[in-house]
Amino acid sequence: MKTFKANDNTTLAYSEHGSPNSSPLILLHGFTGSSQVWKRNIPALAEKYHVFAPDLRGHGDSDKPTHGFHVSRLAMDLKELLDFLGLSSGGRDVRVIGGSLGCSILWCYAELFTTAPFSHMIFVDQSPLQNSTLDGWDSRFCNRGMNTSAAVAALQATLSLSPETAHKGTISGCLSYRSHPQPGDKIQTGSAEAQEDEAFFLGEAMKGNSEWYGRLMADHTSLDWRYSIPANFGAGSKSKTKVLVVASSRSGCFPSAGPMAVVELINQGATSSQDEKAAGVVVEWGGHWCYWEDPEKFDKLVLSFLGEENTSVL
Repeated sequence: MKTFKANDNTTLAYSEHGSPNSSPLILLHGFTGSSQVWKRNIPALAEKYHVFAPDLRGHGDSDKPTHGFHVSRLAMDLKELLDFLGLSSGGRDVRVIGGSLGCSILWCYAELFTTAPFSHMIFVDQSPLQNSTLDGWDSRFCNRGMNTSAAVAALQATLSLSPETAHKGTISGCLSYRSHPQPGDKIQTGSAEAQEDEAFFLGEAMKGNSEWYGRLMADHTSLDWRYSIPANFGAGSKSKTKVLVVASSRSGCFPSAGPMAVVELINQGATSSQDEKAAGVVVEWGGHWCYWEDPEKFDKLVLSFLGEENTSVL
């Protein structure tokens, strides 16, 4: 792992793969993960792109400070990584994939710094608001469990008292064969493969501080991006970034309508299909961590989108 220093003296780690002559691609992992969650995808992606996979602060091999448990700080860390790598000037088209929390980081980045220098963004299974609200954003769209202040408080308590229990709950909700099992699943709950998956994700999660995780989730869950997304990506913005939303019909975290609402938010106000900047797909071959469960299908999907250069999104 390589490292750089953020402006608050926090050391942040990242891995680098592929040829420097290729277009850059950033991979942003989600809550309690690390750059290692992309290890099944990196070999195929690095054949085409110069891949950078950071460990978010508080995660993986990056520093574990007592501060910085805000999505805005993580967005600033991304900006500093781009600056450090010389990718902020706009001279090269940068592509990025964000999973879960990684999507929120990108929405925050766009609000703070615009969507430049990104030519393409992929958002994997994240609603623009996790909480349920009285304005109609209910169980059809919000997070299946982490959708109230009481739910966040319960998670924080479990993280404090029994972090393994909390992390195993997260793992159960993020793998489709655990949250929405089907008879034809390649991996069955309780199998050796399932145990290996749990051991891997639990090992990554246990690298972080439980109290810090809880504070980050409180911030993440409270943020409402439904108004920011159209302002920064939509027809009235100056953004030229093309967006692909990947949702799952078997996600234990979100009903697919939640993440897919991002497509509507970006495309509202477009005068024709040619003006639409976002497309979406609902997969059934994996859950919240679909890129892990079927990397071959995920890689084929994203490489097709990232490589297109026409005016249409897909």
